[in-house]
This record gives sequence, C-alpha cells and structure tokens, in this order.
Amino acid sequence: MFFAVFVVSISASQEREKTFPAPAVGVSSAGLRQTFIDYWQWRLAESPELATRVGAAEHNDRWQDWSKPARDRNRARREEFLRQVQYVSPGNLTLSEHLSADLLEYELKTALEAERALDLVQQVSQSDGLHNEVFEIVDQMPARTVRDYENIIARLRALPLYIDQSIDLMREQLAANRTQPAVVVNLMIEQVVAQAGASPDQSPLLEAFKAFPNEISAADQNRLRTEARAAYAQQFVGSWNRLESFLRDTYLKQARPEIGLGSIPDGAQAYASLIRAYTTTRMPAAEIHQLGLKEVTRIEGEMGRVAREAGFTGTVAQFERRLADDPAMHFASQDEMLQYARSVLARVEPQLPRLFKKTPRMTVGVRPIAPDREAATASNYTAGTADGSRPAWFNMNTYRPTEQTKYTIDSLVLHETVPGHHMQVGLSRELEGIPEFRKMFRAASFSEGWALYAESLGTDLGLYRDPATHFGQLASELFRAVRLVVDTGIHSMGWSRDRARAYFSEHVPAQSLAEVDRYIARPGQALSYKLGQIEIQRLRRKAEQSLGTKFDVRDFHDAVLRNGALPLDLLEPQVDAYIAAARGAE
Repeated sequence: MFFAVFVVSISASQEREKTFPAPAVGVSSAGLRQTFIDYWQWRLAESPELATRVGAAEHNDRWQDWSKPARDRNRARREEFLRQVQYVSPGNLTLSEHLSADLLEYELKTALEAERALDLVQQVSQSDGLHNEVFEIVDQMPARTVRDYENIIARLRALPLYIDQSIDLMREQLAANRTQPAVVVNLMIEQVVAQAGASPDQSPLLEAFKAFPNEISAADQNRLRTEARAAYAQQFVGSWNRLESFLRDTYLKQARPEIGLGSIPDGAQAYASLIRAYTTTRMPAAEIHQLGLKEVTRIEGEMGRVAREAGFTGTVAQFERRLADDPAMHFASQDEMLQYARSVLARVEPQLPRLFKKTPRMTVGVRPIAPDREAATASNYTAGTADGSRPAWFNMNTYRPTEQTKYTIDSLVLHETVPGHHMQVGLSRELEGIPEFRKMFRAASFSEGWALYAESLGTDLGLYRDPATHFGQLASELFRAVRLVVDTGIHSMGWSRDRARAYFSEHVPAQSLAEVDRYIARPGQALSYKLGQIEIQRLRRKAEQSLGTKFDVRDFHDAVLRNGALPLDLLEPQVDAYIAAARGAE
C-alpha cells in the first residue's frame, strides 16, 4: 500500500521542477499539516460561497471578490500553496498525509490550469451562471438567528458590487474574444429576466422572511422583513436589470457564432483543460469520442435484449416509444412526481446495509427545482452540513410532469440520493481525522461516476423488478454515453447544434433537447459521468477477479468511498490496498 501511494508522489514530483525551484529544505510533516489548515482557512475567506456550502457562517455576509486585483492575489496565493506542498519531505509522512499532499497538489494545479476556461463557462451559463450561484447560495444560508437574517440582507445589499465585478470580468473576456455562444447568452437572459420579475413574495431570495423562528421578537421580524424587501427592490432588482442590459446590449452582440469552444483563441487548449478539470484524466477528446460511440452501441444492444425478454419484437426506439406512449407511465402532477421519487427513496434506504458498511448520518429530502430555473436545469443534488443543521436535497426537475416518464425515475433517485450522490458526498463530509479541504475535494469524474455506477445497484436494492425500470436504467446509462459523443463532437470536432441535436434525438429521444444546450454551456462536464463509471466498474472487476470467493462488495464500496472524492488515477491504489489486505487475511 505504501509503495502504491508513494509512486503517485514520485510521479507528481517529476513535474515539480518544471514550475518552481526547490527550496533548500523540504517542508516537514508538521509544516504540511499547517499548510492544510492555512489553505482551508484561506479558501473559506477567498470563497464565502464555499464557506456557506460547508456551514461556516462567519463569511455569510459577503460574496467572492471578482475584481482583477483580487483574482491576481488569489492566483499568487495558490502558487504559494503549491510551492509549499510540492516540496514536502516525504520521509516522516503517514500514508494519509501522502494522499492529502497529492490531493492538494492536484487541486491547486487543476485550478491554476483551468482558471480562465472555468471563469468563462461558469460566469455566463444557464446551467451554472453567476446569477444562479446567488440563488443557490442564499437557499443554503441558515435562517435561525437575527444575525443569520442580517447576513442574507447584507448579501442582497452587496449584489451591485458583485454584478459590477462580474461585468468587468466579462468585459475582459470580450476583449480577448473569449465568449460563450449566443444560444447560451439568450438562455441566461431569459432566466435573469424571470428572476428579476418575481415579486418579493414570490422570490426564493426572500423565502426565509416568510416565517421566522419564535426566538426572534416581533419587532426584529418587522425590521428584518422591511430591510429585506428594501434591499430586494433597490439592490437586487437594479443589479439584475443592469446585468440583463449588459448581456443583451453588449455581450450578446459579441457572442461567438459557433457553439464549440474550439472556435475561440486557444480553444483546443481550453477544452483540454476543462476535460482535465472535470474528468481528472488527460484523455484526448478524439479518444473519448470513439469510446462514446462504442458504449452507445453496447448499451443499445443491452436495451434490445431487455425489450426482447419483455416479448417485444420491434426496435429499441419502438419499445421506448411504446413506453412513452403508455398513459400509465406518465405523471398527472408535480406532486405525484415528487411522491413517486420519495417512495423509491423510502424503499431503498432500508436495503443499503446489504451493500454498504457505512451510511451518512445526514438526511436527504426531495424537492422541486424552482420555477425560474426548472426549464433549463437538470435534476441535481445539494449537500447538507455534517452537523445536521442543513439537510441535503435531491432537487428534482418536475418541469412539465405530464411529459415525464415513470420508468426513468428509479435510476434517477439512486443517482441523486442513495447510494449515489448523497451516499458519497455525505460520507465524505462526515470523515474524521483528515484535513478539512479533503472533505470538500471536488472530482466530478469520481462523484458523477460513482452516482452513475450506483444506478447499476438497483436490482440488488430491490428495484428494477420489471422490464420497464430495467430498460430505464439502461436508458440512463445510454444517455451518459451519448454525452461522450455529443460533447466532444461539439467542442472538438466542429459539430453544429443541429447535428448534435440530431444525434441526440436518434439515440435518446426521450431526453429533452435542452440537454444539448447544457453541453454547449459547460464543455467537458458531461464527460465525467461515463468516464468515472467505467473506471469504477473496471476496478470492481479487478477486485472480483483477484479475490474470487473472498470478494466482498461491502468492502469494495468502503475502499472506494473511505477517502472521499479522489482523482481517478489516485483511486486504483486504494482498491489495490483493499485487495492486498483481503489476500493477507487468507
């Protein structure tokens, strides 16, 4: 086990000389631990939004500083932390410290490499977007004390500066001919207009002011409600109107005409850096494209087999059309859709000990995505806090429920709750004895790959007992395989939006074409699901073949999850250690 982890450290060190000169003396174990602490405290201060997500309320009254001087300072600070972690003296480090050092080095290098590309695709986007970030963060803010409510008001009042700084960043991007395409800009404008047009009583930003805890006096309630409504009308609405005007009158006129990231200066390099950031691999786009084509063919073959076992003699597309045309497969209302998902979750949770040694302490609920975002936002997961002060949520897309099908929901619930995102993220947040930054380490290929892998566990958890739901699970996997083809087609091979939509409609006709616009807006992110799932499946086969009858799926899952999220190339040593330990127990 030590050798496997240390090899990673040696491999990382081979790149170190390319960036910074080595100091005369390496950083000690104690110095490394202090670096972990200093880095995490800096991250919380540098990104108050991250602090809110993890439940650190001391930064809840402000937003991240997006001014150029602040961005330059933050880049220099990351480079300094990288210097510290790159020259650790390895002799007296524990295995856990080795892994923590490798993870911090990976996080810093990835942030520095992908910074410009991430700033571009995350500022202007109907999927992420600086506007949606505000709503997501306010939704996660606590509302228990007078100070909590004052923090929400402070953030509303700070929105003019937040928008001004963001617009300045977008002007820099315009000057460098680095823009998002018009289709993305128009979708974002629609959302901004809808958000600004909501009355104070309708806006999610003021949801907490509809009902106060009993501990807050009536006088304070009246004061806070009045101040919040004033900040909403004066700062929020004005800022959002200014953002809309800038996007419509300035940004849109210079938006790139092509949808692919490859059309901007250094676009191929930008796409490669996003692939690295989202998938934790350096797999070339062309190779990913071919892998996607092979996976589409394989999964469609599996779907055909399920259809034949159900007695259907037509094509896969015809079987899927029959399911889609069945009135019993559709929902009558949003409430029915939410209740169906909650029922699936209730059936799965008692079965988890069959496959897992540990489950998260924090709970997870099911709620609809807000109306201003539901048309362009996929179902997603919001983590809770380890102390239980904020629950986790499966945010379900219930847009046009009568058009959505039941047979796809079982696998979706597994993906977003347990044993998918909530299992993985929840256990990671509750880890003990490791640096705080590791509990929040983000590796989309690990998290999304795990969630897609989790969908395949449905049969063992009492689901997929009929051909329709089994077909739905395969349809979900096919959906992710198609993403490999379409994302790389758009951003590396010059596919048009029409060509991407045509391929999408041919292979996953039940999915909304709005998904294609999501891949246009977020280059590379859609690749993380399938690449991560394929690697986890490969490691499971490796363990099964190595251990034979000694293979225990609960131990395998523990080996994958016990260190939190990891880059894919650091996951295999953990599985190898599990295999070695199981063999040693013979």
